Amino acid sequence: MLTRRHGLVPMLAKGIRKISVKSASAFGGPLDLLAAGEMVFIPPRTGELATLTAWQIEDHQPAIRNNLTAFYAGQIICEFTIAMLSPHDPHAGLYIELLATLKLLTGSQASRALIAYLKCVLVAAGYQARLDTCIVCGAAITSGGTVRFLPGHGTVVCANCQCGELNIKAESRIILALYRLAPPSELPQRPLGRSADIAALRAAAKILTAQIESLTNRRLQTADLLDLVIRINELEDRANPVNKPV
Repeated sequence: MLTRRHGLVPMLAKGIRKISVKSASAFGGPLDLLAAGEMVFIPPRTGELATLTAWQIEDHQPAIRNNLTAFYAGQIICEFTIAMLSPHDPHAGLYIELLATLKLLTGSQASRALIAYLKCVLVAAGYQARLDTCIVCGAAITSGGTVRFLPGHGTVVCANCQCGELNIKAESRIILALYRLAPPSELPQRPLGRSADIAALRAAAKILTAQIESLTNRRLQTADLLDLVIRINELEDRANPVNKPV
C-alpha cells in the first residue's frame, strides 16, 4: 500500500480470503491494484510486513479498469514506484501526484502525465536529474543539437565533451522539455496547444526508464509496456481529435 502518512507499506492481508460474518464489516471492497480507500494496519515488530486489519474502499478506479491502456499505465506506475521508494518513508507530495496522475490516465494528457509522474518518482527518491547543464564543462544546454544522457548519474554531457560511461544520445530539445516538465497535478492548468510529440515522449520514457533501471540494477517488467502505452495513446488521440487539448 502507498499511504500519505507512512509511505510505502508492505503488508500481509491475513485471513482476507476467509472473512467471517463477524469481521466482514472490517473489509469493505476488494484489494485490487490501484484501488484507493481507508485502512487500518498494525506496524511490524520485526521485518517489514505490517498486518492489515481493516480496509474500506473509496475509489475502485472504474474509468481505468474499463480502459486497458490506462490500466497498463497504472501497472507501470505501481512497479516504478515500488522500485524507487523505500518502505515506511513518507512522501506525501508523491502520493498527491499519483492521485493526480490516475485522474489523467483516460484523457488526452495520459502519456504526458505518465512521464511526469515517473519524473516525480525519481525526484521523491532523491535522484532528480540535472539536465540543464553539461556535467563535464558546465555549459548550459541549449535547444538544437544533441547531448548524451548518463543514466547512472542522471546528468548530461554536451556534444563538445567526451564521456566514456554508458550513455544515451538524445536531442537537447527533448532533454530540456523533460527538465521543464511540470508535475501531473499542474498539467490540467498547462494544456498543450497541439498534440504531444510521440517521438519526444518515447525518448523521455527511454531516458527515465534507463535511469531507474541503472539505480535499481534490475530490468523493470513493465518497461516495454511504457512504449506501448505511449504509442496507443497517440493513435487514440489521432482517431479522436475532439479529445485533444486546445
